[in-house]
Order: sequence, then structure tokens, then C-alpha cells
Amino acid sequence: MKLTVHRHCRGVDRVEQRIREIGEQAGQLVARRIGGPLPLVEIVLTDRKGVASLVQQADVALAGGGVSWRRRAVGRVLDHWDVRPLAGTALTPSGALVAIDTARHRNPRELDRTLVHELAHCVQLNLPGARERHIAYLRQQYCITAHSTTDEAAYERLIDVREQQAENLEVFARQLPKGHH
Repeated sequence: MKLTVHRHCRGVDRVEQRIREIGEQAGQLVARRIGGPLPLVEIVLTDRKGVASLVQQADVALAGGGVSWRRRAVGRVLDHWDVRPLAGTALTPSGALVAIDTARHRNPRELDRTLVHELAHCVQLNLPGARERHIAYLRQQYCITAHSTTDEAAYERLIDVREQQAENLEVFARQLPKGHH
């Protein structure tokens, strides 16, 4: 697990230290519960704008050529984002990226739940066939390949199932060692 700071915000040192304390253990816990391997994960500490921006950049890079001029499609994909995301996950060519809004994680237990949630998405997207299916979905969303409403609806149902699974796994954050703060 690689940890970097994209934008220095209040509390970044505390959040960085906590992730160093529990990151590997949280990843193992989630991988065991889901039954799949954790990919190589880069965790990036940033601010709220950085979360959406970093995930979008990773999605665009993974979707492939021709995205930059498709402003309307990019806007449509960004519309799916919460106005103030706590964190976000995206696939990268070598694994996955987790962007965390440092300022919104003052409580270590809240950070633990967010980390477990986002690492769950990393494992889910690393299951057999999941990476390829996600890339195909991104390519449709960015209007690179033909858009199938049937495929889109089926994949968005899968996204909902994955989201519920990640939320259900947050309870296991209690198994992580208590923070020193």
C-alpha cells in the first residue's frame, strides 16, 4: 500500500499516521471478508475537490483515448458524485486508487470505517472479470463505445450491491487497533 499526500490540509499528519497504523490490517480484513485479493492500492490524502478530481482523472485515464473533448459525458459522470465526497475509489493501470478528504476525517474511528469501505471497493473491483467490466462501463459513460442502457442498468445495479456490501463491512472497522489519539 502506497500513501501519498496530494493536498496538505488540516489534520493530514494525523490521518497519514492512522492509515500507516491500520492500512495493511484493514486491507487484509476486507480481502478475507470478500474472498478476493487486494490489488496494489495507492491511498492519496487530499481535500474535497481533490477526491472527485483524482478519481475522475483515474477513470478518464483508464477509459482510454478520446475522453478529453467529451465534456458533456465527463459532466454526466461527475454528476454521480456527492457534492462533498468523503472519499472515492478508482481503478488504475497497476491497481487501485483511494482518495480521502483529510479534513472530513477528524475522528479516527470514522477514518477507519471510510478506509474499510474504500478498500472493500478495491477488492470488489479486483475480483475476476470486475476490472474489465468496470472499464467497459467507463468507456460507455464517457461515450467512447456504444452506449447500452441494458448494460448500464445491470452494471449500476451491481454498483448498488457493491456499495451495500462495502457499507456492511464498515462494522468490521471496530476490529482494527484503537488509535493513539
